[in-house]
Amino acid sequence: MVAKVRTFVKMKQAEIPKVRKELLEKQDWICPVCGQSMKSTLTRNIVIDHDHKTGVVRAALHRGCNKAEGSVMQTLQRWGKAKNLHEALKTAERLVMFWKLHETPQTGYIYYNHKTPEQKQEAAKKKRRKKK
Repeated sequence: MVAKVRTFVKMKQAEIPKVRKELLEKQDWICPVCGQSMKSTLTRNIVIDHDHKTGVVRAALHRGCNKAEGSVMQTLQRWGKAKNLHEALKTAERLVMFWKLHETPQTGYIYYNHKTPEQKQEAAKKKRRKKK
């Protein structure tokens, strides 16, 4: 069987609004990263995400979700954990498994400088009193 070759069209900057709307409709106005609706999001806060190696457009995302996705990938590459997409996916999967495991505490320790919200509030009050 011969693989079907896909052709891509390089969009023009003037086409951004049209492409964004097309992507949003295809996605039912749901951000694929956070899973939340983008219907009430200002248009300037919805961006067109693309692969920086190939330029291929992937989806419309909240600006913050796009930033998070790019930051994670950049960090994985910087740490040498993602020489390619496959390695990045494996590392991300391991991170998710790590988070799921630790939803239930696995040790009996609290980090030495951790403060509860109440302790933080008390420290802030103390600082304000000292300042006066």
